[in-house]
Parts: sequence; C-alpha cells; structure tokens
Amino acid sequence: MQKNYNNVWVQDNVEIAILSQKIYNNCDMNYDTKSLVLKKIDEDKLESFSCFDFVDIASYKTINKCLERMEDGKEIVRIINGVYRLNKFSEVLHLPVIPSMDNIASTIARKHGWKICPEGNVALNMIGLSTQVPSQYVYLSSGPYKNYKIFNSLLVFKRTTNRELLDYSYITLLIIQSIKALGKNHISDRDINFLNTFLSNDDKRTLLKETKYIQTWIRNIIVKICIN
Repeated sequence: MQKNYNNVWVQDNVEIAILSQKIYNNCDMNYDTKSLVLKKIDEDKLESFSCFDFVDIASYKTINKCLERMEDGKEIVRIINGVYRLNKFSEVLHLPVIPSMDNIASTIARKHGWKICPEGNVALNMIGLSTQVPSQYVYLSSGPYKNYKIFNSLLVFKRTTNRELLDYSYITLLIIQSIKALGKNHISDRDINFLNTFLSNDDKRTLLKETKYIQTWIRNIIVKICIN
C-alpha cells in the first residue's frame, strides 16, 4: 500500500515537473516573441500593425496570443478588430500618438492581401493639393467593398475591377487619382507645377512609362507635368 502511495507521489511530482517546464518554456517563448515583435515594430516603423506583419517571426497563433497579452498589459491599443497601435503618448501634444488614416488603411490592406489606392479628395490631401480634411477616407481596392468606423471617421474600401490598380505602381495611381479628382477642365497651371515639384525624376520616368495607353486627356496632363 505504501508503495502505491509512493508511486502516486512520484507520478504526481513528475507531472508537476513537466507542467512547470512547459510553463517555463512558454514564458521564455512569449518573452522572445514579444521582443521580436517590438523589434520589428521599431525597425519597420510600424505605426499600426496586425498579426500578419509578424508571421515571419512565429506562427499566427503564437503572434495572436502575444498581441492579446500585450493588449491586456496596455502595451498596445486595439484600433479595430485585428489592428493595433503602440500605446504611446506625446509629451509635447499631451495626446496619444495616433497613426494616420492612410497608415491604418495600408495595414488593413496588408492584413487581407489587397492592393489599394486613395481616391478623390484623399489623394489630393495626401499629395498636398488640398488641405481639406476628407469626411470619408475612400480607397480603391482589389478586395471586397468594406467600411470601418475609425476615430469618428469612415474608412471605405471600394472594390474595383479596373486593371489600373494591378498594372500601375502606387505613385502612378496616386497621380492618376489626383488628376481625375481635379477634373479635365479644372486642373490649372499651378496644379501642374505643384505636381512637377512633388515628383522625383524617377517618379516622372515611371509615370510616363506606365501611362502610355491611358485616356488621352489624362496622358496629355501627365506629359505636361513631367516635362514642365
């Protein structure tokens, strides 16, 4: 009988030892994962991020659990489901450090594997041709139609099947959308000069190369911008 009790005692202690080792290993793993996550946030300057930004570090499940624990510890803040920011505070502004809507849109696009481009007033605002804050942040997207309420603003992804979104680089898409937003009969010499200054020489070469077969009126304006 004593032997049985000893066997039970030994078995229980073995199980406790194994469990303790697992907890220890998990703590180390979580600590290492968290360190790597924070390192990547810093190196890649990720103002907002999702699990998919770290799947090269560990499995999705491990990263998800790591981010959940960081959120519980108030190290990061959830913006929307699956998208986070660091819990940082500006001592100068006395306000939380909030990512731009474009930064959040890019994170959502990376999360889902979409290609996106700002449309209309959002494109003009990003380039600097408009200082008006958009009431809605609208992006063309290769994904489905989606909208999100973020910081009391509406972020909208509009599905487009237009091949422009797939065939053109981001800078070309941004300029095309800006030209369309200004309109064929409303783009001024001042706008053309501004865009000429905004673009680097490499940007201009890319723009001219990629838009050979675009609508004639847009192509004519692009030529003016690049050779001005």
